[in-house]
Amino acid sequence: MIKMNDQRVKKKKRLAKGMVFTAILISLVLFLFTHWDKKKIPQKKQIILISIDTLRGDHLSSYGYFRDTSPHLSRLVKDSAYYINAYANGCWTIPSHMSLLTGTLPSRHGINNYWGSPPEGKYPKLNDKIKTIAQILKTRHIDTIKFVLLPDELGFAKGFDKDNRYDPFFTDNTFKNVLKEIENHKEKNFFLFIHTWMVHAPYSNCNFLEEKRVTLENWNYINNFRRLSPAKDRLTDDFQEFLQKNQLFNRDDCVTLYDSGIHYVDRCVGKIIEKTKQLGIYKELMFIVVSDHGEHFDEHYPNNFYSYHGKDFFEEFIKVPIIIKYPFKYKHGTFQHPVSLVDIFPTIMDFYEFEIPDFVQGGSLLKPVTERNRKYIISEAISEGGFEKKMIRLGDLKFIVTMTTEESFNRERTNWKAVTQRRLFDLKNDPLEQKDLYPDLKFRRICMDLEKKLVQIIKNSAQSNFQVRETAISKETLKQLKTLGYL
Repeated sequence: MIKMNDQRVKKKKRLAKGMVFTAILISLVLFLFTHWDKKKIPQKKQIILISIDTLRGDHLSSYGYFRDTSPHLSRLVKDSAYYINAYANGCWTIPSHMSLLTGTLPSRHGINNYWGSPPEGKYPKLNDKIKTIAQILKTRHIDTIKFVLLPDELGFAKGFDKDNRYDPFFTDNTFKNVLKEIENHKEKNFFLFIHTWMVHAPYSNCNFLEEKRVTLENWNYINNFRRLSPAKDRLTDDFQEFLQKNQLFNRDDCVTLYDSGIHYVDRCVGKIIEKTKQLGIYKELMFIVVSDHGEHFDEHYPNNFYSYHGKDFFEEFIKVPIIIKYPFKYKHGTFQHPVSLVDIFPTIMDFYEFEIPDFVQGGSLLKPVTERNRKYIISEAISEGGFEKKMIRLGDLKFIVTMTTEESFNRERTNWKAVTQRRLFDLKNDPLEQKDLYPDLKFRRICMDLEKKLVQIIKNSAQSNFQVRETAISKETLKQLKTLGYL
């Protein structure tokens, strides 16, 4: 009898232990379930942002391009959130980069100056009420460094402790300075912004060009053209003359040279990634790669396949890559929904739990698509030959308005009473944008609704409290813009 009681007691104890274990297990599962998606904010806040000028998103290996242009970026994509429907908010360098750095549209930041000489030689300067990423991060005790050849006078240097005004991918010596900065800051909080022109025309790299197409002398000339001709005012024009003389001035060869430039830059990015791994900071690093606009290769404007951008809002002009490697692979995978450069600023702020400034018009890419408060993609800021173009995308529909610009020099730059062209494209059913749907009357109501929304967004964007100031720019800056064919 006593033995039976002992057995019952032991059984009860085993049951009790089992229940306790089960309760602990359930609690652990519940804890993990409710906490697994919480951000793990790194102790050190280290951010590298690289902008590859003129890089089309669809010419990357990770996009399925037929050439292996970007093996290092492809490996980065595996650790990153990769947005394959990403857009620039302008289609040439200056307005697009200011949108990237401020999270605002060109009609708000105002740095959408004319290609040619502006009235009285004055250019717009960023309003002090609009802060750059660097300015915000600096207030958080984060060292800010840039290697960027963009006009400081317009506001591109705001917030940077170290202002290196050159393309670091230009030579091996300049590139070493980037690696040195990363090493010097391995134990610090830092924001490093790099901008490279090495994909932009002139397409001075021939990695994919068949050797039999050119002599050894010309092969070396192409690969070293920028270094051989740094003082020339019209680099793109001079290189075009060389291409014409050597039977290389055609679409296929220009694309080959352009792709070779991507491959060159990809190697540089790969070296930066490798350096961060060697220093042991790669995992907790936020690493972002973007572009400011694409390049046109005869898709919509016949016989234009060399240094042709800033003219329109077709996909080849404004579809760019956005690759974000979050610390500890917090969010990774391929994402299809449309995003744009103005989303980078608020995404950085959101990840590190910094307050997003009220002037920012983009939305954090950490938020679910359904929770983001901005479902429209806007691009603007073209002014050549007296024309201005604005684009709005909603879902798969892209609506583009062309108008003559007002004589006054302002940020909004709209003249809705003088619209010269309206176009509508369905990107799902017509990805190459060959069929303009605007003439079809059954789409007229959609176009009217999109234009009404576009007017509202631009008007709200160009609020008077963000009015730009005017400034002159240096002869050095003017020479740079002239060298690249912008003036």
